[in-house]
Order: sequence, then structure tokens, then C-alpha cells
Amino acid sequence: MMITLSNTIIKILILFFSILNMNAQDYEIIYTNQINNIDNIHLIDTNGKSKQITNHPRKDSSPVLSPNGNFIAFTSERVGWWKIWLLDIKNNEFKQLSNSSSAEYSPSWSSDGNYILFVSSRTGNSEIFIMNKDGSNQRNLTENNRSDTMPFFGKDNMIYYSSEINGTYQIMRMAADGSKKEILTQSKGDKLMPQLSNHRKKILYYGNADGNLEIFTMNVGSNKHNRLTNHPLMDMRPRWSSDDKKIVFERGNKGNNHHIYIMDADGKNVKQLTYKNYNYAPSFVPNNVRLLKNKL
Repeated sequence: MMITLSNTIIKILILFFSILNMNAQDYEIIYTNQINNIDNIHLIDTNGKSKQITNHPRKDSSPVLSPNGNFIAFTSERVGWWKIWLLDIKNNEFKQLSNSSSAEYSPSWSSDGNYILFVSSRTGNSEIFIMNKDGSNQRNLTENNRSDTMPFFGKDNMIYYSSEINGTYQIMRMAADGSKKEILTQSKGDKLMPQLSNHRKKILYYGNADGNLEIFTMNVGSNKHNRLTNHPLMDMRPRWSSDDKKIVFERGNKGNNHHIYIMDADGKNVKQLTYKNYNYAPSFVPNNVRLLKNKL
């Protein structure tokens, strides 16, 4: 009887863990991989399966996937200084979206996929611009003499960004038309690349308030800050997964040790995903999209 019971328990446990494994979320991440000073866009999942997406002698970097998974907006030096480009994944077609004489970078999609934010210094200093997804109707949203950078389109239809105020980058937000500008932080240390979580309860960012670049969250409303990482290397450019359960980021020294990591939203269970070359600017593929199964 005891043997039969033990065998039954073992079978139940095997089934239980099999179900857990089947239901475990497998995340895909696009990022920039640099080899011999040539940057291209790559794709990797949390199991280490990877694929190269672009292969160009000029730099392609900072990719972000459209919400429907059909397009990748990215920064490229294909025709000179940094410009915003678009990759139509299904047709494997590339299109240049911005074309001023200045550097243009840091693309971010609106939640409906119709607009792209980006940073340009075409007016003399870094400003946040918005354009239609085909590159038309480009307009300046910030229009001031201080540096505004790293925009993110929240699901509340507000734009979150970093703005230099009295020598320190603070978190700001504004409406999609550039109105209703609001300063959200006024504390020591730069706070860079702010992003509202999809459940709209937290803002993710990285900053140097404690001396080294680390990753933080800030509760919306209470402005309570929580440091998620504490590492001697720099932790930078974090992004939420679309279910808010994971955060992807880069950790390194901007030299021979710079890689992509993933962790739980509370900073636990940190896992390294890349091990070779210089890797940076990761972002999640939406949970309803699977690029690794597609021909790219």
C-alpha cells in the first residue's frame, strides 16, 4: 500500500511540474549585438535560443517592436549619423523615417502602434519629437532650451521622459500633444529612461542616486522609490515585459563585459542571457508575438 501510494504521489508530482513547465512564460527579447564595432539587431529568448535580424556594415541599434509585432523601429547609421528606421518584418523591407542633419535616436511606439516617439537635436538641443509610423508629420513636443530625452509612451496615453532640470535628469510626463507637462521627481541623482508599467502602478527607470547606475521603480502617486539592483557594474536601460512580471536590462562596463540580463519585477532571480561580444539596448517582444518561430 505504501509503495502504491508513493508511486501515485510521484506521478502526480511529475504531472504537476510538467504543467508548470508548459505554462511557464517564455520571453523573447530584441537587442543590439556589437562585434568589431559593427552593431546589428539580434533576438534571444530566455532559454538562450537566438537569431540575428539585421546584417549591415553600418550600425543598427536600439530596436523596439511595434505592438502588433509587424514592425521594428530602430536607430541606424546606414546613411550617416543616427536616424530612425523601420523594418517591415513580413516583407523584409527597410524604410528611413527621419532625415535631419542631426542625430536622431531612442524610438518608442504608441500603444496603438500608430505613432513613434524619438529624440532629435535638430533644433540645437535634445528634444522629443513624435511622428506617424510612416515617418510623416514630425513635430517637436518639448520645445525648450534644456535636454529632453528617452521618451516612453505609457498606456495612459501620457509620454514619460527624462528632462535636465538644474543639472540633473528628472522624470517628467506630458500629454501626447505636448501639453500638460508635469515634473514627477525633484530629488538627487539622474533618473533616466522612465517607463510606466502596463498596470500603471509603477515607473521603471535607472539612475545614479546611490553613486553607481542601478535600476529602480517608483510607485505612481506616492513617489516611493525602490532600488532593484545593487551591483558593482552598471545596470542600465531596463524595460518591462508586457505582463509586468519581468524586467530586461543591460549590465556591464561598456567594454569587454556588457551583457543582457532578465530578472523578476521585484529584482529577484537575475539571469544572464548573453555571454559573448558587447550587447545593449534590450526590449521585450510582446507576449502575443513569437519572432523566433518566424522566418526573419
